[in-house]
Amino acid sequence: MKKLILPVTLLLLGTGAAFATKMNSSKRILVDAYRIDAVSGRCVTANQKCSTVQSDPCTWNENSSIFLHDAPLTQTMCGDELYKP
Repeated sequence: MKKLILPVTLLLLGTGAAFATKMNSSKRILVDAYRIDAVSGRCVTANQKCSTVQSDPCTWNENSSIFLHDAPLTQTMCGDELYKP
């Protein structure tokens, strides 16, 4: 009986951790999106929301060839690429 307790405990902990990880990854967090302005080279708001959860890249509604990013790190450098909600 004592030999069975440790493997069962490890199995239950592993299963619980797997479900907890799956639940957290399914939450979609929407954030304000920014784009790099071609004229000024600055990171400006795109007036649009995108997700931080990886999927297809989020593009600007006015020009689908422009990818959107997270909040600016500096005036001329946007944050990480964002994804479609």
